[in-house]
Amino acid sequence: MLGLLLGVWVVYGILKLIMSRVRRSAKLRYGDKELAIQQRLRALDTFRGIAIIFMIFVNDGAGGYWWLEHATWNGLAAGDLVFPAFLWIMGVCVPLSVKSAFAKGIPRWKILIHIFRRSIMMFLLGISLNTIYGSNMLSQLRIFGVLQRLAVAYLISAGFYALTAPKYYTPPRGACGQALKDVLSCVWCWILVGLLIAVHSAITFIVHDPDCPAGYLGPGGKHDDWVAPECSGGASGYIDRLLLGDSHLYQHSDARRVYGGIVTDPEGILGCLTSAIQALLGVQAGATVLLQRSHKARVSRWLAWALVFALAAALLAGFSRDYGVVPINKNLWSISFVLATSAVSLALLSICYTFTDAWRLWAGGPFRAPGLNAIALYVGHSICAHLFPFHWRIPVMRTHTIRLVEAFWGTALWVIIAHMMAKKKIFITL
Repeated sequence: MLGLLLGVWVVYGILKLIMSRVRRSAKLRYGDKELAIQQRLRALDTFRGIAIIFMIFVNDGAGGYWWLEHATWNGLAAGDLVFPAFLWIMGVCVPLSVKSAFAKGIPRWKILIHIFRRSIMMFLLGISLNTIYGSNMLSQLRIFGVLQRLAVAYLISAGFYALTAPKYYTPPRGACGQALKDVLSCVWCWILVGLLIAVHSAITFIVHDPDCPAGYLGPGGKHDDWVAPECSGGASGYIDRLLLGDSHLYQHSDARRVYGGIVTDPEGILGCLTSAIQALLGVQAGATVLLQRSHKARVSRWLAWALVFALAAALLAGFSRDYGVVPINKNLWSISFVLATSAVSLALLSICYTFTDAWRLWAGGPFRAPGLNAIALYVGHSICAHLFPFHWRIPVMRTHTIRLVEAFWGTALWVIIAHMMAKKKIFITL
């Protein structure tokens, strides 16, 4: 009974917050919101829209093509690029929103409270969504998930930036200071990145189950001739099972289905550290928007960072899928995975920015409207993913073509809904 009352209270709070935001958008804030949208970079909303549309497409099956879905363990498939893109673009928006709040005279402590409240609401909403396709029994409730990972990464990256960012930044004199002013403005964030990498690496290669080898990074089970059958996920899996318990983890991962190991959660505790790093790398890209005013300077810096991150990821992964020091792995959210996907995000943002904001050859359609309501589309899709008309199945002829049509259909409906919401000026945020 206590759990039921708590669940009702959480759902009521979330609905009340969402409806209050909708009502405020429908009144005096319509003009302010529209003005803000006109002033913000089109590329950011376009990029976010591409990410949410592709996420829905992948969740709808992506036609059954393996290269459009997720890698089973090590490696990088197209579907693995979506979630880190959300994390990264969330970080890009942090300096813009914090500096805007400073310009409006909002005290730093109020910004921090807003970040904390938003993170809590996102985390609770994520737990609620976990009960759609999982158990709603408190003894079996999955704790972490996509929105929960976003919430933790946002709390760390946005909270730290809001705490350390100067209200009025004065770049150091000299050619070097001017050239690196966007990097120097985030010096504390880079210190935090280094600290998080050190802590994550130490835990990954030192902490382990007493019956497992230190530094194990495999899926366990029958992988590699049963070398470590009970060591699935290495330190990451061990920490999740130790602190959360098997029953509170994701039960149906592809790695477990293929290799038959013990339960691991792809959005577990240890990966929150590297997810925060991903968001902080986005913060650096957002600082470039603030302090580098020319289109050429922004794009050139983003592409330079993309090259650096891609090379670092390749070196860590040993230019291979399985034999590097730190393989690219979404399930473990390895630092090489963070660097590789951040490089892809930087390249994609550079392309979007060039066409939408620099050359103004593209308004961002049809992706920009979904990008303005990404959270609403994600929640709506999570709830309606297996409901008609968003999803339907033909029991015979389960070919790639039929499954591709089904995935395109469900995705297109959400794109239409996003454009209808944008036309009516309905923008739902947490």
